[in-house]
Amino acid sequence: MKMYDLYGILSVDLEEAKASLEAAFDIDFQARESAYQGGEYFIFGKRTEENFVLKRNVDPIDKEPVEMKFPEYPILLYVNDTPRSLDLQKRINQKASKFILLRSQNL
Repeated sequence: MKMYDLYGILSVDLEEAKASLEAAFDIDFQARESAYQGGEYFIFGKRTEENFVLKRNVDPIDKEPVEMKFPEYPILLYVNDTPRSLDLQKRINQKASKFILLRSQNL
């Protein structure tokens, strides 16, 4: 079963959030730039399989939160197309505990 999870963090420091997740998952995010994603963001994995997207919760056009249900979280982590949602949740709770699970969906 493939899951799509959304995490938020109250920190406004994108680099600090990135470093925390890289240590928790033993990965290296790639920096990217995209107007669609709101400027600088980070990605790990391929779009056609499990991937992580770390970005600011700001729509570049209207400056409103991208995730309107969670405006208090300035930084978001999208875990897309993962078969190991529960394992990743445990790892985040143990090693990157400032991240809070906001939504988990089976699409």
